[in-house]
Amino acid sequence: MENLLKYLFPPKCVFCGSEGEIFCGTCLAECSLLPTQYCLLCDLPSESGYTHKHCAEKAKVPVPSRLLCVYSYSGKVRDCIKFSKYGAKQFLSLRQLCREAAGVYDEMWGVPTTDLCLPIPSSPKKLASRGFNQANMIAEEFSKKFHLSLNKNLLIRVRNTEAQHTQDREGRRENVRGSFAVTNPSEIKEKKILLVDDISTTGATFIESTKVLYAAGAAEVQCLALSKREKVCYNGAAYNPA
Repeated sequence: MENLLKYLFPPKCVFCGSEGEIFCGTCLAECSLLPTQYCLLCDLPSESGYTHKHCAEKAKVPVPSRLLCVYSYSGKVRDCIKFSKYGAKQFLSLRQLCREAAGVYDEMWGVPTTDLCLPIPSSPKKLASRGFNQANMIAEEFSKKFHLSLNKNLLIRVRNTEAQHTQDREGRRENVRGSFAVTNPSEIKEKKILLVDDISTTGATFIESTKVLYAAGAAEVQCLALSKREKVCYNGAAYNPA
């Protein structure tokens, strides 16, 4: 499909119009890397994105060991993600950004210490209207870069949910509660998993997905987001995902 799109739409940067790449190097260089990584539970700074020990201890359920986010959800990164569903050129520009992100990840943190890569699934309603899942694309590029096993069907959504960006923190938790399931627990058991999504804000989607993965026997769950929205501080209080 990608080669066909390139044939139909000869590469020209969707942002500046220069020829050669759908998302040129100059514009990619303007994408803001996230300067600090944060604990998924309290959203306070954390070395290499590891969940603070005291936050994990206060949580009533198993939680991800780590969250790494490559870009700040701003500028061209925000535009690329938002508009990727509106046309072929925008779709290809997101693919280019994902490839760039995999390279950045490699330079900053090295090869993921995980066995299996799983994308956060779209709701059936979103998938029907959009035609593709952005998290799938990110997972494809990272799996290819780091030679990880990829499975797009092990983690599924079992019900439609409202758009997360319309919810406050508590609303996000309730919105995704009970919305994920594992189709084949035997393929999850004792595996270290890299869970992938396009944007992280409060981490509610990652946390709810992680619950069912640990319930299926996962040994560890690490999370990766292509981007992170502006920091939402919870005054250092551990986020209780139960």
